[in-house]
Amino acid sequence: MKKIWDKKNAVKINQLVENYTVGIDYLLDFDLLPYDIQGTIAHAKMLHKIKILNDKELKTLLAGLNEILNLWEKGIFKIDKSQEDGHTAIEAFLTEKYGEVGKKVHTGRSRNDQSLTMLRLFMKENLIQSRKEIEILLKELANQKKKIGKIKMPGYTHMQRAMPSSVFMWLESFEHSLKDDLIILNATISVIDQNPLGSAAGFGENVLGLDRKFTTKELNLKKVQENPMYCALSRGKFENITLQALSNITFTLGKMATDLLLFTTKEFDYFTLPDSFKTGSSIMPQKKNYDVLELVRGNVSVLNGYKDQVEGIIKNIPSGYNRDFQLTKEPYIRGMKLAIETIQVMALVVKNLVVKKENLEKACTSELYATDEALKLVKQGKNFREAYQEIKERYY
Repeated sequence: MKKIWDKKNAVKINQLVENYTVGIDYLLDFDLLPYDIQGTIAHAKMLHKIKILNDKELKTLLAGLNEILNLWEKGIFKIDKSQEDGHTAIEAFLTEKYGEVGKKVHTGRSRNDQSLTMLRLFMKENLIQSRKEIEILLKELANQKKKIGKIKMPGYTHMQRAMPSSVFMWLESFEHSLKDDLIILNATISVIDQNPLGSAAGFGENVLGLDRKFTTKELNLKKVQENPMYCALSRGKFENITLQALSNITFTLGKMATDLLLFTTKEFDYFTLPDSFKTGSSIMPQKKNYDVLELVRGNVSVLNGYKDQVEGIIKNIPSGYNRDFQLTKEPYIRGMKLAIETIQVMALVVKNLVVKKENLEKACTSELYATDEALKLVKQGKNFREAYQEIKERYY
């Protein structure tokens, strides 16, 4: 297939080089196609507003773009590897079926402009989805605090019983952590809520008079990302800060999963989950394993790995578009999906958590109150070090 950037009678690109440069980008773009269509619809409407497209052409393009979306939803629309990406596939379909008007849809855009826009829309939608999932999880934590929070439980330091605590305090520690994580997530949403469409090849456009405020409103983004070079600079940067915000959340959930893996062992037996959350062993008939919690714990590192991939790719790229940016797409999409799934799974875990009250209260043995005993002596007039020593000698 002739490339959109080729001159007539161009030398055919080496097949190995083409396979290497395209990679799986065309497959990733298939999943992102609705966002690309959304951006292209806004761009077409803007081209009509500045009189690059007439009424008939706009109507034709909008019909064609919605047709592509319908075909995609039915699993019929395909992106060929030779097309390199979804942007070219959209233009090729419109040109092949609707003729000359299809050749106008790319006016004032570069493919990086399109990619930035579709990823920004994907980014915002999924961050908002992440926020909704965290809010559901916070409600489940609040419900469990009311339901089982009054039950006593030991607090641990150095993996040893240390001081009296409660299920309420334990659950609330994760609740408060997630609320702080939510502040960072909301700040991230505020930062990325900018429209890069119209940055063209990364240096803006000085002839057509693209109306970037119009497309910003059409795309339901908060403001125009004014500096076109910053639009290019933000590719990878915004993906990185997004994954950083999500990694805070999975860090919190990983800590909770680690606690639960300990507290659900037979040696502790403080909590359990329904059998529908457990797996079995292929050789040991008696085993019921909390694999879901182990994978939550492990996926903290997996998400950090995706974040590190993105940061590693972008950190030494100079200003302007470079093809390296293509490589940030896969780890970013994977990281975003993994974070949302992890939040959803932990909301289910919290909702279905079963507490073993008798075991928890039995574990609250007398030595947990040694510090309280020493502080009572302080209130009676002794200095702390003498009180500490007296309790130590008296009981321990």
